[in-house]
Amino acid sequence: MASPPPPSSGPASPAPAAATTPAAATTTTTTSSPAAAGSPPAAASAPAADPSSPQPEQSNVQVEVDDVDPDDHDDADSALGDDVQSSTASISSSILKFREENGRTYHAFRDGKYFFPNDEKENERLDLQHHVWLVSLEGRLGYAPPCEIDAPPGRVLDLGTGTGIWAIDFADEHPQSTVIGIDLSPTQPSFVPPNVHFQIDDMDEPEWTFSEPFDYIHLRLMTGSIADWTELFKKIYKNLAPGGWVEVQELGIPRCDDGTFHEGLAIHKAVSLLGAGLEAVGRPLVDVYKLKDYMKDAGFPEVKEKHGYWPSNSWPKDPKLKEIGTWANSSLSTGFEGFLLALSTRDMGWTPAEVQVLSAQARADMNNRRIHTYWPVVCAYAQKPLNP
Repeated sequence: MASPPPPSSGPASPAPAAATTPAAATTTTTTSSPAAAGSPPAAASAPAADPSSPQPEQSNVQVEVDDVDPDDHDDADSALGDDVQSSTASISSSILKFREENGRTYHAFRDGKYFFPNDEKENERLDLQHHVWLVSLEGRLGYAPPCEIDAPPGRVLDLGTGTGIWAIDFADEHPQSTVIGIDLSPTQPSFVPPNVHFQIDDMDEPEWTFSEPFDYIHLRLMTGSIADWTELFKKIYKNLAPGGWVEVQELGIPRCDDGTFHEGLAIHKAVSLLGAGLEAVGRPLVDVYKLKDYMKDAGFPEVKEKHGYWPSNSWPKDPKLKEIGTWANSSLSTGFEGFLLALSTRDMGWTPAEVQVLSAQARADMNNRRIHTYWPVVCAYAQKPLNP
């Protein structure tokens, strides 16, 4: 449900490894704890990358660009239950009556808290985005031990479940587990595996009131939806059983190694506008290289990470990154209007027409193989101690 973050352009960005094999495109790190809003028609410039978030696994070797003529390819046409408590709202007519605005619909429960649409167009994009994650994670739903096919059954919570596709896939792979997905929107399907249940709920509630702790809590692409990540991880820690796991999967700030991604581009303006808008409403885009710190501050003593990349299209030479980029392009390029429309027209003075023009221009930049940008991917997971 989340969106692309604001860009950090230029060669100062750390570079990923070149021409890697699919297995090498992802790296692992383990850390133990010692302890302005844009105005139309020009968007705000992007914040600089935080130099305090190093990526030691990334050298000065760059992602190698495919030498195929960029004009020969256009990515635009790729063919590609039981836990209901007092804080959980039942599905009522008011919750199902979505907010309609500028041709899109938005959640009614806690109206205005989440700024991205929940209509069929967005739900199709979210399901496609799930496929990008599967390709990136080589078919896995996550890296934490509960995602192993032979993992013992347990109770699983999917925060911000969206269309419910991750929860359904997990329930299919682990039929003896109980999976609960929560979201502000009731947009999940009716026919699901018997061991998966969906609830309309708000993870921002001060206290969660589930009847039992969980063995695994999963969240993905919640950047721009969370006001305080440390507080969120504290609630997760409290609601995990001893020995339980948490996993967060996020996209970072767009980067570029060769200067082809710069402030003059519409895509740069679009993601900068998004970042400024979310900052203004108090739910800024997360620095993915600080996720481990938030988790440690919440009480998790050891955090493991996997790093990867989502190229903007098929520009990399490496076959695995080329495939990921093709799918990522199909998902992200169709989302710009939805990412920007509510934020920029409600509070930032933009008109729907201005947003639509900028979104179309940003899609064109996403499809341009001469623009070599990529989103860093961080999957961070940690275990609650057996004797907390």
